[in-house]
Amino acid sequence: MAELIRGVHDEAPISYGRFGLYDASDRGRDVVRETEHGALVAEPEGIALGKVELVSRAGARLAGVRLEAWDAQPEDEPGEPWAEAGRVLFWSPGGIVAIGGTGYSPTGQKLLIGPPCHAYRLSAYTGPVRSEPTPWDPAEVEAVEEGWLLRFWPVADAAGPALRGEDDSGHLARMREILSLGPDTAAPPPRAWPALRPHPRPDTTTAVMRYDPPAPHRAVVLHDSTGGGAPGRERGRVSLSSVEAEDDSRLVHEVLGDLLYDVLGNLPPNVWSWSRPMLADYATRLRVDRRIGRELNPDGAPTLVLEASSVRTPFFGVEPGFSGRAWVWGPDEHAHADVLSVGREVVARDRIRENTLVTGVVTVLRRENDFVEVRAASRAEAARVIDVERSRG
Repeated sequence: MAELIRGVHDEAPISYGRFGLYDASDRGRDVVRETEHGALVAEPEGIALGKVELVSRAGARLAGVRLEAWDAQPEDEPGEPWAEAGRVLFWSPGGIVAIGGTGYSPTGQKLLIGPPCHAYRLSAYTGPVRSEPTPWDPAEVEAVEEGWLLRFWPVADAAGPALRGEDDSGHLARMREILSLGPDTAAPPPRAWPALRPHPRPDTTTAVMRYDPPAPHRAVVLHDSTGGGAPGRERGRVSLSSVEAEDDSRLVHEVLGDLLYDVLGNLPPNVWSWSRPMLADYATRLRVDRRIGRELNPDGAPTLVLEASSVRTPFFGVEPGFSGRAWVWGPDEHAHADVLSVGREVVARDRIRENTLVTGVVTVLRRENDFVEVRAASRAEAARVIDVERSRG
């Protein structure tokens, strides 16, 4: 029986009658030959390679979206007030998705739908529409917000083309080799993949951020986003944000709170000069990433924090959900045995410094500031890494 693994709520502005759903890894590809499959815009074959657009049915300005991850196809439709609006085959490079409106920054909300490089069925439903009187004529009403329900469930492991290649450069070009699913295609077993199992103590879903205009008592500053890496910035744009009129370092502690004590590595160097909205955006990202990290570790396995450069993955980089091999120096050959337990090897011994280099296959739970938190990979996760190592000698 199919089980709902997890779900989140989010919202996205609708522009030009559409909003988008995309893979959070940014490895997806825009639709080349747009074809409408109900309200979903994908390739003619009903395939979406990490990106899909959704067409508004009510002409509203905002989409309120419920995203759900299931471990198999749900037996029942959601029922009233939902109406089916389309279904496509969605290839997810990273296993994490988000929504957004064209020309608008995303809220920071994300959903872990399962392991990376899998094909998922995406089923969309439209729901209630909220209307309000128009500004020009109170007797007329216009659609303001429309409800959407997006359900995902896994149908196939689609990592084959990338694992057989020397790099990931041709992965997208070869995806139809995998996504032409036959009747005998077997869905991945949920018990084999931690990302397809619910956490026994799920976190409360992170609140959705909404636009909050500056109050009269707050100063307004311009941030030139062509420079450094503050969150929320987009290249080539100048964004408005509000800050306290008095420069107060306590603002960082007020907004980030207990997140300060769980950040991987050091805080960004210029964080003390960020405005309140920029700090709030950063806090949302940290909370979402922390939640997804827990969801990738439903068994509460021991973890280890490493520099991101200490881990190598077969493709797509060192990002949450991906598995790879980690190399760590320890005091002896038994160092970090609870985390580096899969595919473990003792590589070298430095007798002068009395250190030992050990390695093992791990799965990345979260990444911040060029540091990663990892756990031991499951058998299915490790198989991808070990197969590549064997094929490449």
